[in-house]
Amino acid sequence: MKATEDCLKDLAVFSRLDREEIKMICENSHVKSYSQGEIIFFEKDDSKNLYLLVRGRVKLTMLSPEGKEKVLTILQEGDLFGEISLFDHNPHPVTAEVQKNARLLTLPYDRLENMIIDKPRLALKIIESLSKKTRLLTSEVRDLVFHDATERMANLLLRFGENFGRKDNGRTIIDLVLTHQEIANLLGVSRVTVTKTINKLIDQELITIEDKHIVIRDRQRLEEITNDV
Repeated sequence: MKATEDCLKDLAVFSRLDREEIKMICENSHVKSYSQGEIIFFEKDDSKNLYLLVRGRVKLTMLSPEGKEKVLTILQEGDLFGEISLFDHNPHPVTAEVQKNARLLTLPYDRLENMIIDKPRLALKIIESLSKKTRLLTSEVRDLVFHDATERMANLLLRFGENFGRKDNGRTIIDLVLTHQEIANLLGVSRVTVTKTINKLIDQELITIEDKHIVIRDRQRLEEITNDV
């Protein structure tokens, strides 16, 4: 129990909760570890849980009727998910798959409902999580409507730099390894287009590839690409 409390204290998502609220979360939830590639829940599953990603990474995806995968987002430590199906009482609209060995804290709906009644501030954190996803989806729609492949790629790299980047002598190393197909699924373009776009950005000396990691060399010029629209 103490280990879980200590872990939660370090998570920004719960930074405004006091010790009593954190203790309540620990007492009403359970922690489980998942290996890379494991499915937490499938699209159309009707499980009613709120998940907090304590360690690792999880990707949220959707499948078309033809079986084509669309990656909606990659979650990082401190993110909440599963909240959509909690409140509209419909099945999950996405599949949650572990992208990097993960440790999750799970809150069943019935316990969560009682906790929100006792501690309304917890509901604000869930609303914050929903707002974050809504903003992301709005950004993706804007990319699809107004941006070409290069501009979409620049936006994606800038976002990954913020969420998964680490600074290194003025550069940003994106601590996330994705295949060109996975990037294509995120951007809604073909794998060939992703390869051509990455090579174009490398030729322009905006990025490099080092040990399979994308390294942003010139953030300002990437931002200029996205602001040209």
